[in-house]
Amino acid sequence: MENCKRLYADTLAFYRRELSGPVFTAGWAFAGIVVLGFAFSLLSPTRADAVIAYYAQMLGQSGVADEGGNIQFFALLINNLVAMALSLVYGLIPFLRLPALTLGTNGAILGLFAGYYMRQNISLLKYLLGILPHGIFELTALILSAAMGLYLCSTVTNALRKKQTGVLRPALHRCCQILYLWVLPLLFIAALVETYITPILFNLV
Repeated sequence: MENCKRLYADTLAFYRRELSGPVFTAGWAFAGIVVLGFAFSLLSPTRADAVIAYYAQMLGQSGVADEGGNIQFFALLINNLVAMALSLVYGLIPFLRLPALTLGTNGAILGLFAGYYMRQNISLLKYLLGILPHGIFELTALILSAAMGLYLCSTVTNALRKKQTGVLRPALHRCCQILYLWVLPLLFIAALVETYITPILFNLV
């Protein structure tokens, strides 16, 4: 128990020291992209609908939902966990800041769907009930993972520029600990809510 408490304390200290800034930046960037996606959906509905249709096709091929459109808990959890872990992997590639792509893609999709609902005169409450219950946990995990990936990218880039050694391994170790201790529980809760609670709430309106 003491080791567990110490580990959580260490990851929290690392978050406050190294990740709080990137998380803040990533959060605001995500919100901005959602707004841009929403505006694009209203201004260019044909193109927006094409993107939504492509996303729906990709989702259908991912195995997250069965043939009846019902979310599969474990498939959803594994799919989301792999996506978050890839943010860390992408962060190991210097200069390109690839983890921002995951953040941008998800933010754009949320904005496009919001615009679609408005254009179809579907209740905004219905949209929020379909997103917020699980999104509180899943989007927190997404922003945190993207921030860690961007932090790792900056660490690798600065190490190459300054010819430093021994800085990547401890940073990656801490990020993997946060992925396991923080992100995984968030995704587990999000998958439970999205599988068993969100459909009920969505159908209430």
